[in-house]
Amino acid sequence: MNAPSDRRELSFRDLEPILAVASKLAAPFDLETMLAEVVDAATRVLGADRGSVWLFDRDADELVLHVAQEIVPVRIPAGTGIVGSCARTREIINVPDCYADARFDPSTDRRTGYRTRCLLTLPLVDHKGVLVGVMQLLNKAHGVFDAADAALGRVLAAQCAVALQRTLMLEELIEGEKMRQQLETARVVQMSTLPAAMPEVAGYDVYGMFEPADLTGGDTYDLALIEQGLLIVLGDATGHGIGPALSVTQMQAMLRMAFRMGADLETAYLQVNNQLAERLPADRFITAFIGLLDTANHTLRFHSGGQAPILCYKAASGACVDFKPTSFPLAAMPLERLRPAITLELEPGDVLALLSDGVFEFRDMAGTQFGEQRVRELIAAHHRKPAAELCAVLLDAVQAFAGDAPQEDDMTVVLVKRAGAAASRSFKRSYASLAEIFAFTAETMNPELRRTVDFVLEELFTNVIKYGRASDAPVRIDIGRIAGGVEVTLTDTDAEPFDVTRAPDADTNLPIESRKPGGLGIHLVRRMVDALEYRHSPETRTTRISFRKVQRPDADD
Repeated sequence: MNAPSDRRELSFRDLEPILAVASKLAAPFDLETMLAEVVDAATRVLGADRGSVWLFDRDADELVLHVAQEIVPVRIPAGTGIVGSCARTREIINVPDCYADARFDPSTDRRTGYRTRCLLTLPLVDHKGVLVGVMQLLNKAHGVFDAADAALGRVLAAQCAVALQRTLMLEELIEGEKMRQQLETARVVQMSTLPAAMPEVAGYDVYGMFEPADLTGGDTYDLALIEQGLLIVLGDATGHGIGPALSVTQMQAMLRMAFRMGADLETAYLQVNNQLAERLPADRFITAFIGLLDTANHTLRFHSGGQAPILCYKAASGACVDFKPTSFPLAAMPLERLRPAITLELEPGDVLALLSDGVFEFRDMAGTQFGEQRVRELIAAHHRKPAAELCAVLLDAVQAFAGDAPQEDDMTVVLVKRAGAAASRSFKRSYASLAEIFAFTAETMNPELRRTVDFVLEELFTNVIKYGRASDAPVRIDIGRIAGGVEVTLTDTDAEPFDVTRAPDADTNLPIESRKPGGLGIHLVRRMVDALEYRHSPETRTTRISFRKVQRPDADD
């Protein structure tokens, strides 16, 4: 029968052995050793008598038995038997009585003399949803596997899948290569642990980037929506190369596991710190920011293990405030308790800026550091830009400052920006105002959206000048951020009524010499935006035209 879909809440006691397994599996092993470690970990944690791992051969659509006591390695078509059903459905299968399940094949028992009583089959799916294989655990020491074992097995299987996938990638990429190829492979593996795409967070604009100084680096970051909120991580391990890269990858995997099991901020921080303190060399530690953002209440709680400064630009005051660390770097020493986490309220327009030392300490040819003050000034000057553009401004400024000086340290940037109130500005009724309007849109939206918005605003604003009253009343433009795009409103306080949503379409099928002048611009506007609304008040002679534009992946504006 299949395991229940509801998961029980795992306890603090459950968390400790799982994190120990996560830490151990983060070490570099060859494939056969890793497979043996995975089976050993699973049998110990779940109290099974023995286990096996089937790896998925995607090209052949087969499952290949790699680890099983007393059984010759075999291949079977994916979808065959219990293990194949698990691979196809990606669901845990818990069989309390194997001989009562028609899918069970007893031939192996008859050949080996071993009797399989009960069976827990776990899909091995990594954090990107890729099927790595299937793990089977046989004969629980006392009784049969229950829902609690399935819940614990689900978390364990996810960690084992990531460890196996990493090992498979490493073996495939570094086979026969020398040190440089090994470093390049480690870079691919390290980069694969970073977010594949920025999470879509209502009311927020988030962005992260990592640029190692060498082929691999000691930095990492994470931005992920989890049950506890938006997880925000920046880590910086001592040194460069494979060792530090493995350290931060290990930390990141353990954090994801802890939060996936339902740990709160303090429990996750303490447990990960203490596990790393036991296992990392004495001279290796990680400065890290670990925070959880409640996106509904706009409250960020975080701990900083030696990571500083933590910068937050406050839009209301125009000041850039900073926060000091709350604890020692991770793995520096075991901890029994923590100081209280810092709580930060993010108001509209505020920008949380996390930068690793490689940005602040980048030196020019004279040995002068880029420094914290330059970062503060850049954020204050460009805080209205989208997070990705603000990051690009920071990096361009660093490169311009450094000149020909080489990059000596990894550079990592994480930006979390709460959407501000609608930006608003008034413009004179003049064609000369178009340049000011385009400068205004450049401050408030990304280039992909701006191309369409500029065209639409130019058409609407030009119509106001051409066909509106000869008035000195300015025209106001409001730009507000919506999910995935912007909403723009043009307000004319001295306008004649003209409903652009009801204007007749231009007949684009007619020859040019047969068409009447005018109307083509509005015709195009209605097709380029996602929504167009018109409102006019005869009493106040005020017209408001609003349109919305959402940027879709691979869209061509």
